[in-house]
Amino acid sequence: MPLHRNAIDIWTFDLLASTEQVESAYDLLSLDERQRAGRFHFPADRRRFVIRRANLRRVLGRYLEIAPSRLTFSYSEYGKPSLSSADTELRFNMSLSRETALIACTTSREIGVDIEWIRSDLEIEDLAQRFFSAEENEMLRAVRQDQKNLAFLRCWTCKEACVKANGKGLSLDPRTIDVSAVLNNFPAQTSGTEELAMAGYSVVVLGTQAAGYLSALAVDPGEFTLNINPASDFKTEI
Repeated sequence: MPLHRNAIDIWTFDLLASTEQVESAYDLLSLDERQRAGRFHFPADRRRFVIRRANLRRVLGRYLEIAPSRLTFSYSEYGKPSLSSADTELRFNMSLSRETALIACTTSREIGVDIEWIRSDLEIEDLAQRFFSAEENEMLRAVRQDQKNLAFLRCWTCKEACVKANGKGLSLDPRTIDVSAVLNNFPAQTSGTEELAMAGYSVVVLGTQAAGYLSALAVDPGEFTLNINPASDFKTEI
C-alpha cells in the first residue's frame, strides 16, 4: 500500500513483547542488525532494539509492497538512516522513549520525529542552558514554576525533531535551532496537535498521543495531511 503523496503517517507502538514475538521479530533483521542487537548488555535494551527495527521493516515493507526482510538501509555520514533503493521517495524517521516508539513516514521531504516520556526529575535549568537558545531560555523562565517541566519537554521534543530532520546529529549545535515559538501562550496548548513554522520546518506538536509522553515532528515545508495511527491499529494491520 504505497504512501500517498503529501501524506505523513505516524505509527505509535509499544516495545513490550513476549519471547516468541521477539524471536519472530529477530528473524526479520539483517545480519548487521543482529550483530547490533547482540552488543546490547541488558536484555530489555536488546528486546527494544529488535522490536523497533522489525516494526520499522514491517511498516516500510507494507508501503513498498515487499517483504520486510528484503529491505536494505544506508546511513549518512552523520548516521541518519534511509532506504538504500534509489527508486523510492519514501522517507522515514523513528524515535523511542522507555517502552513506546514512533515511526514517521512521508515522501520526497526530510522528516524528523521525537518522543519523550514525561518525567519530573530533569535538571531543567542546566539542560536549558546547555542546549536551548537565548530566546528559548527567556521563554522558559517566563513559564510558571509548576509548568516548567512540561514546557521544557515541549520545547525539547520540537528541537529534537528539527535536529533529526536536519540529519546532522551531534555535529549540529542545538542552540542554533530556535523553537521558542512553541512556548507562546503556554500552557494554553498542551494536548492534541498544533502546527507551527519554526527553524525552517513545519513543526507539529503531537501532544500526548501516547499517555504519559510528549512528541513532535518536523518536516520540510509544504502542504501535508497528517495521519496518526495508534498502537492498536499498528498491531492489527501490520
